[in-house]
Amino acid sequence: MRLIQKSKQTYIIYSIIIFIVSSIVIFFTLKNVFTEKQDERLNFHKELIAKKIKYDYPLPIFEVDDFESKTHIKDTLYYKDTTFLHIVNGVEVRERYRQLTSYETLHGKTYKIITRDSQVKNEDFILVITISVAIVIFLLILTIFLANTIVLKNALHPFYENLEILKNFSVENNQPIFLQESEIDEFQELNSSLIKLTNKINSDFNNLKEFTENASHEMQTPLAIMQSKSELLMQSEGLNSSQKKQIKSIYLATQRLSKLNKTLLLLSKIENQQFSEKEDISINKTIDRQLEIFEDFIDNKKIKITKKYTENVIKPTNSMLFDMVISNLISNAIKHNFKGGNINITTSNDFITFSNSGEALKLSSKSLFERFKKESNSSDSFGLGLAIVKKVCNLNDWKIEHNYIENQHNFSIYF
Repeated sequence: MRLIQKSKQTYIIYSIIIFIVSSIVIFFTLKNVFTEKQDERLNFHKELIAKKIKYDYPLPIFEVDDFESKTHIKDTLYYKDTTFLHIVNGVEVRERYRQLTSYETLHGKTYKIITRDSQVKNEDFILVITISVAIVIFLLILTIFLANTIVLKNALHPFYENLEILKNFSVENNQPIFLQESEIDEFQELNSSLIKLTNKINSDFNNLKEFTENASHEMQTPLAIMQSKSELLMQSEGLNSSQKKQIKSIYLATQRLSKLNKTLLLLSKIENQQFSEKEDISINKTIDRQLEIFEDFIDNKKIKITKKYTENVIKPTNSMLFDMVISNLISNAIKHNFKGGNINITTSNDFITFSNSGEALKLSSKSLFERFKKESNSSDSFGLGLAIVKKVCNLNDWKIEHNYIENQHNFSIYF
């Protein structure tokens, strides 16, 4: 959820709570105030009646009988809400009243004085005031919400622009980033930190790239010399079989080291995203081309190839890396296959699958894609082929999976 959406959601929730609570508080506060004022009026009218009784005595009023006068405390006031029926246009209407019942002792006698005042007008008045205040509160909340949204949107605009710049940032371009300035101090401080960080990343990347290339180049030279010297020694006369065997071991070890150096350099280049050229690639044509390269190995093991193609083209990617992925998967399927086994290749718009017969794994499916993890003890295998495949998949946001079902190894890449 975006920051502006989160702030809107939070503001709306709290605004609704405040609006409801404030409306309830206003309603009951007004009701209590009007009730108190009404009670004061009722008490005032009661005092007028009491004075009438006291000074204009006798009056045609009802006296409290002996039983009632004994059951009530003298000079006591009772307030309560009550209702009475009225006939309005021939229809009975129940109307709410506020009633004061008092007991007064005047001229030696106890009188029951009842005064009433209609609450209809008060209730209407309370309702009108509550609605009016609620509307004012709602308009105030709405105005603050709109103003806050506009201010927040303007304040976050440079942030989102800079976010897009950062998304498009690549160390391959070797260019510093230029971020939009903001009036917000925190955003400006963030921009400054990001610029320093990206400059440091560019510098570290260039240093690492330079070191990797230099190290690889410097290593290849002595390795090439060692290989050529070993070849010359093997061709020398007067060497016995033991000496030739030892020299051959040195030659093979040097050759293996050279190949390992090139493979590690390739992994480093993939991780550093140095393969920037991209194009649309036909999966089926790439697979057929690689199968032709491995044709002798396939025939030697008498492996049966089954293809189930769907004509498709994947989104732009580096052709060299994709050739490497297909090559490693085919090589892996041949190397870990039975003699007279099978390889089934399935392509579709969303995935490709290489399925080959073979023995069950000793390693877990997850560890297959780790560096230097290999199933066989073959000296010509470094355990880096599937690691390269995994790196290329990660670079292109592809997903690769392995499973073993019914004596078949299945490697699937989902685009």
